[in-house]
Amino acid sequence: MEKILFALGSVAVFEGFFLAIAPGRIPKVLEMLSKLSNSELSRIGLIIMAIGVAILMVSGI
Repeated sequence: MEKILFALGSVAVFEGFFLAIAPGRIPKVLEMLSKLSNSELSRIGLIIMAIGVAILMVSGI
């Protein structure tokens, strides 16, 4: 349970960080993402997930 809370907290910090430092960029990024096809979005999601798994494996969590 501690690891799940740690993960959720980490995601919240990460998301909040980008909203805090670049609030004007969020609408532009969302607009860009809305132009991508579903297969492109899925591919991006899988790549991000793989990077996250690699980070977790390296960090030993």
